[in-house]
Amino acid sequence: MKLIFIFFYISSIPIFGQTGKSYKGTINNSTPITFYVEGINEGTYADQIIGIYKYDNKEDYFLLNGYRNNRGDIVLIEQKTVNFSGIFFGKLFKNKITGRWISSNQKEDYNFDIHEVILSKKQIIELKNAITKKTNEFNNS
Repeated sequence: MKLIFIFFYISSIPIFGQTGKSYKGTINNSTPITFYVEGINEGTYADQIIGIYKYDNKEDYFLLNGYRNNRGDIVLIEQKTVNFSGIFFGKLFKNKITGRWISSNQKEDYNFDIHEVILSKKQIIELKNAITKKTNEFNNS
């Protein structure tokens, strides 16, 4: 009986401090992208979403900051540098986010469509480290 209790106790402990979700999909209906966001399913809808994303064929990450309302509407501001470079406006449906990306100068406007995926623990750690690295980079600018 103790073994069963220990198993349930251990399996209920979060592996990481805050739960995050990983998504893969496309922007502009053709360019593959990967997202990792934390806080997207928090209860109050006023909690901040923080994350990172990248084009799968590039090494550089974009920092994401934003919010979700109680209807599942999401706004994420992207930063490649200290200045923001674009905004994602999307709608969360269970395990999918679809919407529009608009450049900061509003001259580029593309559809995006991403679906939740399960990444390895190693991949999630790499993405969490990328968030920290990008945040520190901006804090030291």
